[in-house]
Amino acid sequence: MLKTLTLAVATTAALAASNAFAAPRVERVAFASYGEQIIGELYLPEDLDAAKPRPALVVTGAWMTVKEQMPARYAREMADRGFVALTFDFRGWGESGGVRRQYEDPYAKIADIEAAVAYLASRPEADQDRIGGLGICASSGYMVTAAAENAAIKSVALVAPWLQDAEVVEQAYGGRNASSGLRPWAMRPRLSIAAPASKRSCRPRA
Repeated sequence: MLKTLTLAVATTAALAASNAFAAPRVERVAFASYGEQIIGELYLPEDLDAAKPRPALVVTGAWMTVKEQMPARYAREMADRGFVALTFDFRGWGESGGVRRQYEDPYAKIADIEAAVAYLASRPEADQDRIGGLGICASSGYMVTAAAENAAIKSVALVAPWLQDAEVVEQAYGGRNASSGLRPWAMRPRLSIAAPASKRSCRPRA
């Protein structure tokens, strides 16, 4: 399936230019990923019509960020533009479950994105045929990988993307041995998530 890959470079000033929008409704939600509870927030357009599902997005942020930080800013903006937007804390971060805390595991985060997409597809407010992913900074690579593996993700947009190659991965994750230690995750059974019927670094910011 062909996917639409949109590379977008957005600035804080561009987002700040929209100050006069009505606040969307935000609903606290929970779903599971590999047996752990994921806590998220669902941003709903103010003019949402229950009989007319909207295009929907899963929004993810940079390393070490939680859902209330950069993902929330973009999700709120997208809800103002008519999208249903889901943010969440990855396993081990924020309010979500997971024994191993504050640990950057690319494979786990990719699986969590797929779980978030499955949850979003189950919501009546979301159009199952128009679900996309919005990845910011370091999570851009995770989002692209999830989209390549999951037919439920129909489009992708990236903001200030850090798309890692092998050299960058080794540098960022503590060397060849450390990065190789993450690979056993790839050997684990993937989540069974089907589509419903039918070298750029950046610092996390609040």
